[in-house]
Amino acid sequence: MNSNQNEDGRVLISVDRDAKGCRSDVVLIRVEHNYGSPCAYPVNERGRIFCAMTGCTTLRPSDLERIQALGFEVVVEQRGQDELLAELGVSS
Repeated sequence: MNSNQNEDGRVLISVDRDAKGCRSDVVLIRVEHNYGSPCAYPVNERGRIFCAMTGCTTLRPSDLERIQALGFEVVVEQRGQDELLAELGVSS
């Protein structure tokens, strides 16, 4: 977070955001089930960087715990009913 003072002496606080508008301290993941096991796939650039650091395409629960311990917020992407139906090939 950046803090600046305006002319009145009040402190203005702004949150850094990436190109897609996601806060820079957020790791956005999508949970998918592969063969009955939940897998956390990175959605934003920050998440992809952590995956590259681990050498995996998904983030394990222990990775997510460490990411949170570093001060990042882990957020699970929420998909709407229309998106899920389209993925299943069902028209709404």
